[in-house]
Amino acid sequence: MAQITKVYRQALPAMKLVGKCYGDADKVNDTFAGVWSTWFENGLFAPLEQSDRALPIQDGDAYIGLLRCKAGEPIQYWVGMFMAPDAQVPQGYDSVPLAAGEVVVCWVYGREPDIYMADCLPCIKEEGAAWAADQNGVLWCFERYACPRFTSPDEKGTCAFTSTQCRANKTLCYAQTNQKRPPLLKRRPFN
Repeated sequence: MAQITKVYRQALPAMKLVGKCYGDADKVNDTFAGVWSTWFENGLFAPLEQSDRALPIQDGDAYIGLLRCKAGEPIQYWVGMFMAPDAQVPQGYDSVPLAAGEVVVCWVYGREPDIYMADCLPCIKEEGAAWAADQNGVLWCFERYACPRFTSPDEKGTCAFTSTQCRANKTLCYAQTNQKRPPLLKRRPFN
């Protein structure tokens, strides 16, 4: 069973997510796990890892799953990495700008797939934040897969995942995992 082990607020600068956008048609068994496997099997993070994208934030080099929801529009699920607003976007990738703001971060600790089912919204509410649409009616939520915390299991075989980080008012939800290795995903080895 997964548990929430840490909850805190984090200020995020203006930035953009550089990656690729997916939709419902890309889901397999109602998840985007296959998209992640494709990224790792094909080295799709490599061009992003090699770019000059330095963000002065904790876990600024993590892999990101960013969900965009708006009533009446299909969902968008982005896989990629956060970068500075002026970072170059490699050929074959796209980007989405994100305004500066504060988020609530929840660390979820446990085994896969339990960590993905943890409900962080009560912790976000306890922090005085709420998941709410931005000025354009868009709800944003992201998961942050920080290495090696997510990619290297501890002695119990569990890892940490940062989950559901929400911006107060202009809500951006963020999830960061403390899980070390995702057995459901095929990944390249990390140093």
